[in-house]
Amino acid sequence: MQLFGNTNFDFLGWKKPFIAVSLALILIGAVSLAVKGGPLYGIDFRGGALMYVKFASQPPIQQIRSALSAAVRGTVTVTSLTDPASKNEIIIGTELQDEKALDEARRTMVETLRKTFAPGVTKLDFNNAGQEALVEQLRDPLQRAGVALSEEQLQEL
Repeated sequence: MQLFGNTNFDFLGWKKPFIAVSLALILIGAVSLAVKGGPLYGIDFRGGALMYVKFASQPPIQQIRSALSAAVRGTVTVTSLTDPASKNEIIIGTELQDEKALDEARRTMVETLRKTFAPGVTKLDFNNAGQEALVEQLRDPLQRAGVALSEEQLQEL
């Protein structure tokens, strides 16, 4: 039993047309890169940090952009997500390289957003709080619950 009949395909006969199509596509790609100013590298290659922020309602992108640009040194990008599953979410990016500058920019961005939009504190924010702030936020609820922890244990927690 034979699955395929006439398995004689002339691949090399089509060599020149395929080479021409390949060269044309390479040329189109090179021209596209030259016209657009090169590839747009993501944060993995250029450095920096991204912060995902979710709002209760549609966020005012221009107001956020102007508030953060005035408060944070360096370049700040504010992008609205278009995915229906993540509506009311924005991505805030900075291109700072130094770790201390990134931490300072992150703190400044969080403070600026809190001052500008004054969200009510509904839960502990473990992602954007420093160690000292977390210790302060955890100390009172733990003491009210009757959990006795030393300062060293709180720092370790």
